[in-house]
Amino acid sequence: MIAMNQTRSDRHWARWLLVVAISAACGCQTVRTPEEKIASSNIPREFQKVSMPEYVVEPPDLLLVEVLEALPGRPISGERLVRPDGKISLGFYGEVYVAGLTIPEVKEKIVLHLRKYINDETLGLVEIDEETNEPKYDKEGRQVLIKDFKDTDRIFVDVTAYNSKVYYILGDVAVPGRIPITGNDTVLDALQNAGGLLPTAAPQNIRLVRPAPPGACCEQVLPVNLSAITNGGDPTTNYQMMPGDRIIVHRDPIVRFTIFLDRLVAPYQVVVSSGLQTTFFANFLRVLSHPFGAGGGFGGGGAAGTSASRIPPTLPLQPGAK
Repeated sequence: MIAMNQTRSDRHWARWLLVVAISAACGCQTVRTPEEKIASSNIPREFQKVSMPEYVVEPPDLLLVEVLEALPGRPISGERLVRPDGKISLGFYGEVYVAGLTIPEVKEKIVLHLRKYINDETLGLVEIDEETNEPKYDKEGRQVLIKDFKDTDRIFVDVTAYNSKVYYILGDVAVPGRIPITGNDTVLDALQNAGGLLPTAAPQNIRLVRPAPPGACCEQVLPVNLSAITNGGDPTTNYQMMPGDRIIVHRDPIVRFTIFLDRLVAPYQVVVSSGLQTTFFANFLRVLSHPFGAGGGFGGGGAAGTSASRIPPTLPLQPGAK
């Protein structure tokens, strides 16, 4: 009776262990947003893309800065890396803080900085009289400057590497990581850039997580129907990638459950393997310690053992053979 109760108790705990194992392996899935609701929304996606806002420079962007006429022997030309402190180096002319500025704002700030070293006429800040092709002067004899320093044609600033605006691909893809924003990428482009899905991935469980912008209440979690995108040509969930987006490719629940079981059984496998190795080594030592020769050989004791050892191994012993 006690044994039967113990068996029932073991089965009860085994069932609970199986439930816990499946729950831990599968995890809590995000509630899928109805695709009908997404289709009627204004979320940017394939065939309904939007233009990105004006680019804001941040580390580690790469800027091209050129000044047509600088000081003799002190040219300003070439690419400038935006350092982690938000500054770019202009060599002899010092450093300029450019993080958080648009390209026109960066150009204006560089112009204002260079006025300490180069005169306004060289920087193209002086208005030119169209009739005489000479600089204009006011009533007090001072040169008339252009209204907006960003309009000078002697200084050129542009972005050559957009490194600061990226999106991320995580999970069961061939090459997870961060990818620079191009302004035209969709979810399908992002998955292709990551080398595609691994065999262990769950194509029906892909999510796009979009961080909440400053002042917003919460982030967006959008489902991706990869089968509809690839097999049906449905662009509803083929969203346009935005800076900071995260594509999460979840692993297949069966694979996760298998990995969980492997981790659960691994300690016991180590114990059993160690026990088997110990037993094998003990038996091996016992065989080595067994006496050989007369009276103690493997073939038996004395002459009988010697006779048996003389019989060719290819001729089986027959009952009653002499």
